[in-house]
Amino acid sequence: MRRWMWLIAAFVIAIIFVGYGYTKHIETAQYYRESFQQGESALKAGKYTAAENHFRNAQKKKANNDIASVYVKQIQKYKKGLRLSKDGKYDAARDAFDETAGVENGSPILVRRASVKKTELEEVARELKIFQKNYKKARVLSSNYEYTASNLKLATILGYGNIDESYYAEIYKKARKLEAYNNHILAGLGYRTASATSSSSTSRSILPSDSNNDPTQAEVPAAQDDDNDDSPITKAQIKKARRDIASQGIDVSAFKDRDVKEVIQRARNHQMTVKEVAQEFK
Repeated sequence: MRRWMWLIAAFVIAIIFVGYGYTKHIETAQYYRESFQQGESALKAGKYTAAENHFRNAQKKKANNDIASVYVKQIQKYKKGLRLSKDGKYDAARDAFDETAGVENGSPILVRRASVKKTELEEVARELKIFQKNYKKARVLSSNYEYTASNLKLATILGYGNIDESYYAEIYKKARKLEAYNNHILAGLGYRTASATSSSSTSRSILPSDSNNDPTQAEVPAAQDDDNDDSPITKAQIKKARRDIASQGIDVSAFKDRDVKEVIQRARNHQMTVKEVAQEFK
């Protein structure tokens, strides 16, 4: 009889331990799901440090779970890309975003965002290369007393649609400073000047206020004809000039109408063709 009592007691104890273990397993699984869901919510909101902490908490409950570990490593790569981008190290940042997007079984959210960032930085790298080249040419033109031509070159930088983004802060600052210098000199020569970022679509960056007041006589109106006079510049002439500029291998989309007008006016004043003036932008 006593033996049966011991067997029954052992059976009851076993059931209690099994039940406890099962309950603990349920609690662990629930904690893991909650931590993982909180991590995903933070990720969607762009709170990457918080997301990383939530996924780390999930790791504690399922140490052998690869998904939470993958997400933690992927977030770290993405945050590294953001830091490098903020520091202006765009090539290294692009590599970090490329690694983030290439993580196997990673978060779709980070894959998508990293891919967008990578593409964005590739465009920034291309534009910065063009802007640096144009700025260098603008400085050469300015040093050779060709202030109007220098400003035209700067217009391809200052007129860029996304020039206010932080990526371009340095080149933008230098271009504005050189433009201000050019305008100061031109104003002293009797020219009315305006910034390339002016909101007016009809004003020209540089316009002689009185050709007789120009001591250098650097710009003399050419003979009167349809393409080479002081008559108002028509939309048809602007359209034709855009084709001529593009024919020289130049990205004409960077030119606003006022910039094209400036090219036409310069061609008129120097008895040149638009194509010849466009060569200065290469």
